[in-house]
Amino acid sequence: VGIVALLFGAMGAATLAPAVIGILATFILDEFAISRGTLGWVVAANAVVSAGLSPTAGRLTDRIGGRRALILVFSASAVGFAILGFAPGVLILAVGSAVSALAQSGGNPSTNKLIGDLLPRGERGFVTGIKQSGVQAGITIAGVTLPSVALAAGWRTAMLVTAIGPALGAIAASVVIPRTPPAAASRRDRTSVLAPSVRWLALYGGIFGFAGAVTFYLPLFTEEALGYDARTGGAAVAVAGVVAFGARIAWARYAERRHSFRGPLATMAVLGVVAAGAMLAAPTLPWLLWIGAMLIGASTSAWNSVGMLAVIDEGGATTGRASGVVLLGFLAGLGIGPPVYGALVDTTGGYAVMWSVSIVACILAIVPLALWHRQTSTAPQPSA
Repeated sequence: VGIVALLFGAMGAATLAPAVIGILATFILDEFAISRGTLGWVVAANAVVSAGLSPTAGRLTDRIGGRRALILVFSASAVGFAILGFAPGVLILAVGSAVSALAQSGGNPSTNKLIGDLLPRGERGFVTGIKQSGVQAGITIAGVTLPSVALAAGWRTAMLVTAIGPALGAIAASVVIPRTPPAAASRRDRTSVLAPSVRWLALYGGIFGFAGAVTFYLPLFTEEALGYDARTGGAAVAVAGVVAFGARIAWARYAERRHSFRGPLATMAVLGVVAAGAMLAAPTLPWLLWIGAMLIGASTSAWNSVGMLAVIDEGGATTGRASGVVLLGFLAGLGIGPPVYGALVDTTGGYAVMWSVSIVACILAIVPLALWHRQTSTAPQPSA
């Protein structure tokens, strides 16, 4: 139970920085007098650095083992939030975002490695869903609490308070996870060809990550397009997080029981289209904000549980490396999204084009799934 709790917490700590920057965006924009596009580049610093480091983080995890990698993840997250809290200007803010990328790049490889090493098939789906839901649990808690902390004590205090959790996680990981020497990766493991599914998952993750990056602007959209305050913007993020919490567990269990990954991923892409469509209509029908937030939680915010379960099931001894490759694709899309969407909002003066682009990206995400299916169905079958 303790190890599962740490996997859960590690995924929350690893991926929380971009969400927190989005939740506190109004306060940051006011203090530094920057555009939404510039703030998007601050978030992009996290995703781009994470993407670049992910393959290396995956290989490193295979070499040093899940325990040490997990401690590094927690530590990097704590340091990143501390830098964000003390940042005197936008440049150091970007540095803090980039430092947090060290945690982002190692989160999935380290947790996937531990699950692959400790659990047999049949038990991985539920645990994978739980640990992936840690991402949304962190976002939900941040969305509910941090706006109030920022209003009462400032956004810097909110950042520094957030740093406490990962710092405690690093200490707990060093105590709870047993000290077992990592198995030395053989030359064959390091040079073996990854499963074909890894390539399609990385491409799907990149496109769907770009589509889902629109969520970074959900708090600002709630405030600027719908006229609500920062607390409501945080609540919208929290609603998406609560739904994604359950969705990640449910999708992973369903995928493992059916041993089907492409079907759930395609369904999530369709739900992403509906979610963005609801947001497009929300300025006219404000109640659709909550429908859209729930659908975001069930789609773009939930796909990783199925994607990472596929990596764990098919990665074998190269689980860390395969996780890094898929994460590279996902974070590349996630990094491109915020500055593009921010520029679209700044240029058009509204959010309609932003949500429309997200719809197109969700539709395009189905293409690599179709190509993956075609490759699998046309692959030569072993003779009896």
